[in-house]
Amino acid sequence: LAKKKPTPAIFNLYKCRTLPTNVHIICCDDLTYHNDIRNIDDLWCRRLEQYLQPEGLNTDLHDFRELLRFSPIKLDDAAAMATLDGLLRGLSGGMRDNRIFYLAQPPFLFEQSVRSIRQHCWSEPHGWVRVIVEKPFGRDLASARDLSRKLAAFLAEQQIFRIDHYLAKTMVLNILTLRFANRELGRLFHADNVANVRITFKEDIGVEGRAGYFNNYGIIRDIMQNHLLQLLTLVTMEAPASLRAEDVRNEKVKVLKQIRPVGLDDCVVGQYEGYQEDPDIQKINAEKGHPSKCPTFATCVLYLDNERWSGVPLILKAGKHLEQRSTIMRLQFKKAPPNSLFGDQPQNELVMRVQPNEAIYYRVLAKTPGISSRAHEVRRTVLDLDLRKLEVGRPPEAYEKLIHDVLKGESHNFVRADEVEEGWRIFDPLLRQLEGDDAPLPVQYPKGGRGPLESDKLINSTGFRRYTKTGVEGLAQDDFD
Repeated sequence: LAKKKPTPAIFNLYKCRTLPTNVHIICCDDLTYHNDIRNIDDLWCRRLEQYLQPEGLNTDLHDFRELLRFSPIKLDDAAAMATLDGLLRGLSGGMRDNRIFYLAQPPFLFEQSVRSIRQHCWSEPHGWVRVIVEKPFGRDLASARDLSRKLAAFLAEQQIFRIDHYLAKTMVLNILTLRFANRELGRLFHADNVANVRITFKEDIGVEGRAGYFNNYGIIRDIMQNHLLQLLTLVTMEAPASLRAEDVRNEKVKVLKQIRPVGLDDCVVGQYEGYQEDPDIQKINAEKGHPSKCPTFATCVLYLDNERWSGVPLILKAGKHLEQRSTIMRLQFKKAPPNSLFGDQPQNELVMRVQPNEAIYYRVLAKTPGISSRAHEVRRTVLDLDLRKLEVGRPPEAYEKLIHDVLKGESHNFVRADEVEEGWRIFDPLLRQLEGDDAPLPVQYPKGGRGPLESDKLINSTGFRRYTKTGVEGLAQDDFD
């Protein structure tokens, strides 16, 4: 992770001159795990350079390389951690000693890491300390609470920055602005107007290269319980008291508490054909004595019990090896009565495309043009806001935005402990049912398709309707999900 995401992000911040001028970057590693890395030259040549070269010129690379240092550590070795602390104090040069620790490591090391930081590398009161933590934040409610308790033993909540990179995508950052800076649009987000809400995540690749990790988590833990649920909170939350981080996060927690736990009847899980042939999965199957039931696809229907959203199906869908790579949020509005002024017409939709090519567009009805057009003849059209037209320069990648936020102490786009726990509360009952001895087998689906047919049946049962580009019911639309 460190070589693929955070380090290139820091390099891009450096190129954009948005890093503090007195920043120093210390790369730490336990030589027990990576014995080919002994110094910064090894780290640069064998890990980092290949990921940074496409991002910048040789002069940028050379100058950035001068900022890096390497410190071998052992989390249980007080002397090694004290050496790191001495290096940090020396680099501060008697000025404020502010420190950010990025824990790009598996969760079982989090407790030991924050304990060592607190005991041996703490700079307060001579500067602040902030710790960035990568997901997964547990694998169920019990383990999430345990992790929160362990972190809280050494860190205050405001010192913990739990990364969910989806919260820093350009479109996601626009959701609150769309809803609450435009009062007339914001009032559309209500059960009086909305028939259903859909949030769909698709990847056109499988789990090749990370099957061992993925098989232990599955698509619900990997994507739905965190990324998609975070998007759902932004679409459904009430207006916060202010735009301060805690006020925004308070409203997100409030709406999570109102979502019912998901049951097996409200879910379809699938597994793409060929998953069992992956060499890593075959090893796991041999150890366990049965084929893996890990879902690579899931559709879940959630319900939110409050005045604004009561009775509106909230449909989450995520899958691997589907026909395209995309993430789309869609509000489908209620259909006009069949005997209304313009007769039976397709439902309007507000669509927010997170990736690729971020955009907001509103599918509405407009008069059919032409000399022979009659009064009642209308057709579907699109009001389109292409966010790329508003960009000044290169838009920041999600990790760039998040690391910059940590430097500034901005926690809006990070996940609080109670958000994590409420997310697990919603999905825990379903996960227990899917992983029990009598759990159903995931439905097989072909690679490159839309997923299992059973998923479409579940979605259609909620009242969702698909329309072609011209407004005819069917699957042939340009961004169907």
